[in-house]
Amino acid sequence: MEIDFTRLRYFVAVAEELHFKRAADRLMITPPPLSKQIKLLERELGGELFERTYHEVRLTPLGAQLLEPARDILRRVEELKSTASRITQASNPIRIGATAYAPSDFTARFERAVAGLAMPTEFSVPGSAAEVIAKLVSGHLELGLIHLPSADKRIRHRVVATYPGAAAVRFDDPLAANDIIAIEDLRDRDVVIDFARPNPVVLAQMTRGLNARGVTRIVRAVSQLGGELEMASHVFNRYLVALVSYAPASTLGRIFSPPEFKLIPIDESTWAPAKIALAWAPDRLSNRAEIEAIVEQLAAVLS
Repeated sequence: MEIDFTRLRYFVAVAEELHFKRAADRLMITPPPLSKQIKLLERELGGELFERTYHEVRLTPLGAQLLEPARDILRRVEELKSTASRITQASNPIRIGATAYAPSDFTARFERAVAGLAMPTEFSVPGSAAEVIAKLVSGHLELGLIHLPSADKRIRHRVVATYPGAAAVRFDDPLAANDIIAIEDLRDRDVVIDFARPNPVVLAQMTRGLNARGVTRIVRAVSQLGGELEMASHVFNRYLVALVSYAPASTLGRIFSPPEFKLIPIDESTWAPAKIALAWAPDRLSNRAEIEAIVEQLAAVLS
């Protein structure tokens, strides 16, 4: 008897969820192929694994007896892959990338944490979070640092930092008299969110969120990516408000610092903090257990 390990993984997912739609979401596939693969597995094993009714899914006696052995087999397969990966790829570094648009002080901490790992690594800054995600799903990176949200269902993530929003304004701007503001205080202002433009998902989310709060005068101030100084010039000369993360120790935070500027935190009850996460594409990894162990190590250092 030959058993397909992928079908075995599908069986465990359905057995743990007792719901084909939830199991399919967890496996990042659709329900019809999942149901087909379960039926093929049942044919291989010679008996039904689930009792299916319109309202519920239950394990049959055969399914209940096979669940724990199936889990054990999958654990052993993962251990085998991890061992093989360590032996055959010992000389190959773990490729780790970071978005160029995380606060610079946090990116520096992240790079130091990566350098402190016990295994060889190769660190790069490919560009935006979207570019990091593209490299993860294409297999050109094993691990990445990204801004959330990510719309790609092939990506798993672990949040390692949150940053409140902030308004960067000229020193004599009326808003500069405040130590904290609400997002609604920007309703009658021209607001720049150019730092989100490299990530279309984040840009769309920010635009929708601002519009929902009545902030509709969103303008573009820079013509190219990475134009922090150009952005600061426009904020100063045109009395714009730049919506950024509150990270005073970052390069951007230092640009928007006194005496020319003020960086004002935004009340988190009116504007959700930005989230930065470690991300990986499990189905693209031959050493998934090793990468997830690295995620735990880095999260412990960074969080």
